[in-house]
Amino acid sequence: DRDPNTIATFFHTCGDLDKRAVGDYMGEADEFNKSVLYAYVDQMSFVDMTIDGALRKFLSGFWLPGEAQKIDRMMEKFAERYCGCTGAFANADSAYVLAYSIIMLNTDAHSVKVVKKMTKEEFLRNNRGIDDGADLPADFLGAIYDRITASGFKVDGTAEDPAPGGGGAT
Repeated sequence: DRDPNTIATFFHTCGDLDKRAVGDYMGEADEFNKSVLYAYVDQMSFVDMTIDGALRKFLSGFWLPGEAQKIDRMMEKFAERYCGCTGAFANADSAYVLAYSIIMLNTDAHSVKVVKKMTKEEFLRNNRGIDDGADLPADFLGAIYDRITASGFKVDGTAEDPAPGGGGAT
């Protein structure tokens, strides 16, 4: 059945799928693939979740693809859905920028290839003015920093982190 909702449900419920293939498929620019991504995200509820908690939930079912354009598409849809579920932030663009920043922090914090790790102060500075020109509270951003640096993103059924660039933080 070539119904986006059916395929999205399959992705959510079939634990034996290749998580890299799922991420690559949903990241494709083809209209059908995008409709599957949208259905996949719309089937998720982020009500009463922090943005990093929602991002953990979102990223638990697939590996982020390595291409920036694919990640961008995924983060745009995630941010739209997160804002729709929570009413957080001035707009979805704010959630998008912060979600992307959190992914970059995760990669920075958990990749052995990154020698000089981002400090909390750098993370806060990098996110100044992202809420429609306003700053998000420093304690809010600091708590995100602490949670992400303490524990990287995990894909269900794997022992590795779904960092951008094709997979685990190695």
